[in-house]
Amino acid sequence: MRTAFIHGEVDRFEAARGELVEAFARSRPEPATGWLAECLLDDKFISDGLLARWTEEDLVRFLVEVVPRRLLVPKWSLVPDFLHQWLDFLAEEGLLTSPDSLAELHEVVEQAEPEYLAAMAEPTEWGSAKFWDATMRELGFDPEDPQVVTEFFDAVDADEIDFDGEVLEEIERRDAQEAPDRPALWLPPIDLVHVEPHRAIAANSPVIRRMRAVLEWVGTGRDPSDVDDLVAALGGSSGAEEADLLLEWAERAGLVRSAGDLLVPAVIAEPLLAEPELLWTRLWQCFVLIDDVFHAELDGIAEDEDALPEIVQAALSVLYSRTEAVPLELVVSMACDLLDAGEPGDREAVRGIVRRMLAQWEAMLAVRCHVTTAPEEIEALESAVPAGVADRTMIELLPAGQWAARESLRAFGFQVPTVDDLVSYPAELLALVAADTPADVQQVLIPRWIEQRGAKQASAELAALLRRVDDPTIRLAALGLLEHAGDEGVSVVRELAEDPVAGPAARMWLQALPASTENVARPGDELLFSLDGMAAALDEDVDLFLAEFSSQPGTAQIELIGEIATAEHNSAVEILAILAEHHEEEVIAAAAQAALGS
Repeated sequence: MRTAFIHGEVDRFEAARGELVEAFARSRPEPATGWLAECLLDDKFISDGLLARWTEEDLVRFLVEVVPRRLLVPKWSLVPDFLHQWLDFLAEEGLLTSPDSLAELHEVVEQAEPEYLAAMAEPTEWGSAKFWDATMRELGFDPEDPQVVTEFFDAVDADEIDFDGEVLEEIERRDAQEAPDRPALWLPPIDLVHVEPHRAIAANSPVIRRMRAVLEWVGTGRDPSDVDDLVAALGGSSGAEEADLLLEWAERAGLVRSAGDLLVPAVIAEPLLAEPELLWTRLWQCFVLIDDVFHAELDGIAEDEDALPEIVQAALSVLYSRTEAVPLELVVSMACDLLDAGEPGDREAVRGIVRRMLAQWEAMLAVRCHVTTAPEEIEALESAVPAGVADRTMIELLPAGQWAARESLRAFGFQVPTVDDLVSYPAELLALVAADTPADVQQVLIPRWIEQRGAKQASAELAALLRRVDDPTIRLAALGLLEHAGDEGVSVVRELAEDPVAGPAARMWLQALPASTENVARPGDELLFSLDGMAAALDEDVDLFLAEFSSQPGTAQIELIGEIATAEHNSAVEILAILAEHHEEEVIAAAAQAALGS
């Protein structure tokens, strides 16, 4: 059973949640707290996706924030008692992972209980759904009856229901400040070599010089429409469009303010300009607020006021964990996907915004751009662009940009681990992130993870994962990690050779060892191992899987479909279903459909 879900895999999470709740209920039938376990796991899926990893902070958050916010509990002591039971259950099943001992986790639940009880008794700590649920029950309405609920809110709208409006106002004010719930999304780890590198470059960065020029132009007051002198002060290479952007940016950062029809220096302008590191950070954080500058480009593409933040998020999520230069067109494609902007004109508008954004980030020394002349890169760019001529610009984050991007992506809700963070995490998480991690970062991460616990313990942890989880992506990744554990890794894989779940892959792994003279593979192992690869490819990219499958001769494809249909592999049906639905050749798709029905 998987317990880590870091890419928003809702269906797989729900299946694992069901298994865990059922197992918990079997082990502790009284009192019936499966509903609490579901709430706990739903929240963990949102917070970090690691269902079996619990820290002191996780437990306090659930007890003091989540339950008071969401649940009407008939007996308040039930929740702390449940948490004690849950921790013991995970430990007994061999699932619990934590930087803290089991005893410390139990202790923190006890220590948080008074704060939990106080929150349960304070209606302003509730969420709006709980507030209305409680109000309906108090007034004799059944919140489980949809018709009654509709009638109740009709009565609320007609001012026929007496409720505490001040409490509701406080609840809604707090709710409006909180980000909407969404599954945890982890980005690949980075090897964070430089800490706060912007401190070394901020004072001499072009953007700080430009902000000084803006303040000099503003003087004691200036009409913002009169930017010709500002364009000249910026060196002449900038046009009125960039001057307008800089004025809006300076205002958002707190350097200038509007006074009637004029722009005037803010009272903090000079002190802030004297702190270039702080100003650099404010400029980075405030860029997402200057959406008015891009109003013309965004008009007709996205009515959502979050359009610019989504473009920024797209750029940063693409650039953040790459250690090589990234095509500008990839950033544009990601932004268009987020904005659901599919028309050729939309793409050109988004490309223009991205170019202007990158120009400012270059002025911050956060990114470096160059135009590629490599024929293979140009060919790939031209084939990737739906229409028109591709921009050949390549982008890479510089140290200051990577540092700032990490903080921005964290604010957007992503999990942004470093190599140092991940070395203490369980093998399941490492197996899931390793495949997306750049090779040069893998070379740092994997040895450090093994070294942190020793080759013997690391191998044992990976072997336990292989016995527990029947998931091709994790299985292949875990076996790949064991290649770095030396003799200890080989030893545990030999022990896995007879395992009903990992056995076929383990035997193929052993047979593939460079110095191996063993002939341990059995009939059917190669097919099952191949199906592991197909299932992992499906998880990564359906189109790429189909292209690779279709590269074989047609007769070979049909023969392989027949073999897949008879294989005892947990992904066989999914693979056949994808082939039946998406294969371009009708005869192959029909063969897969027939195999599904056989």
